[in-house]
Amino acid sequence: MTFSSRAALSRAIIILLVAAVALTLIQTFAGPDALSRRRSYGFKHAERCLMKRINHRRARQGLHKLRWDKQLAYVARRHAKVMARAGGGIWHDSKLGQRVTRWRALGQNTGRGRRCRSLVKAFWRSSGHRANILGPWRYQGVGAKWRHGRLYVQQVFESRNNPGNIYTYP
Repeated sequence: MTFSSRAALSRAIIILLVAAVALTLIQTFAGPDALSRRRSYGFKHAERCLMKRINHRRARQGLHKLRWDKQLAYVARRHAKVMARAGGGIWHDSKLGQRVTRWRALGQNTGRGRRCRSLVKAFWRSSGHRANILGPWRYQGVGAKWRHGRLYVQQVFESRNNPGNIYTYP
């Protein structure tokens, strides 16, 4: 092995070590899932259940299915987590219009219950929630968070193509 190839090998080893230390520090200080958060966004089971059931209700009324939107769902999931952490009541997101970007019209349903099915039934029985479900929307995003046996849910409806949000994810 020549001197120049040893130097190159040494530099490569140093770069790999620095990269390994950097990744370790990121995971240590930013949390165990800091790197995985940048991967693809996935809908949770309860979120998929709610969006499917909403679309089923719309289809029974002769309306088109709503597309699932990850940007809206991420905003909704953040709100559902806040409500679950508070551990009591539920409330609409008063700043939804600031958190969702590039929107034309927004709607939201907020609830808490024991299961996906019972929440959809409760939304359907409420005239205001049912009006949102049957509204002139094109997109929906649902966020859900379980806490102490209760499912906290935020549904966001939007009519414009490609809504976004103020967060850097997803």
